[in-house]
Amino acid sequence: MKKTYSILSGAFSIMAIFPILAGLTKWGFPLYVAVLEVSLFLPFTLALAGLVFALMGLKGKLKISLVVMNAARLSLSLFLVFVALFGFQQP
Repeated sequence: MKKTYSILSGAFSIMAIFPILAGLTKWGFPLYVAVLEVSLFLPFTLALAGLVFALMGLKGKLKISLVVMNAARLSLSLFLVFVALFGFQQP
């Protein structure tokens, strides 16, 4: 069961960062727009789910790397959501 949690953690981690990275390319921009139309918080939610599954996954170096990777993606998503909600407001 813990192996499944580790696999799910990796999958959610990839799903959380892929729309952000795809938004930086010409071919991936429509994907980025489609994700944002679903919800601004979708990458944040995916990274949070990845972190939860990483905490329940296999022990050892794999767990440490999954937790750090998902925590970094969660921080990036949280920062981007903060900028989107409060940074683009006009005075």
